[in-house]
Amino acid sequence: MHKLVFGLSRADGMSFEEFRDYWLDDHAPVASELPGLRRYTVSFPSDPGRSQYDGFAQLYFDDEAALNAAMDSPEGAETARNIAEFTGDRMLQMVVEEHVVVGDEAE
Repeated sequence: MHKLVFGLSRADGMSFEEFRDYWLDDHAPVASELPGLRRYTVSFPSDPGRSQYDGFAQLYFDDEAALNAAMDSPEGAETARNIAEFTGDRMLQMVVEEHVVVGDEAE
């Protein structure tokens, strides 16, 4: 399983609540349309004032080829455009290969 991980900060002048609401209500439906997307999770800090990022996303794909195809698709371009609507300058983006240690999918 390959995963795209994002840590995002909110745009200047946007409250944490506005950021969270935009992400869940406006951005998540756009990102959910990525072809080949198997799972999409969003996490927010319980104490935003003490966190370096305002939220994290994890987008799961079967393999690297599926991830790349999704990012190169029209839906990928729309998702990237939409991210700019509510995020600030601080962004973490990383492609990882996930290994489950504890859980239903543990190897």
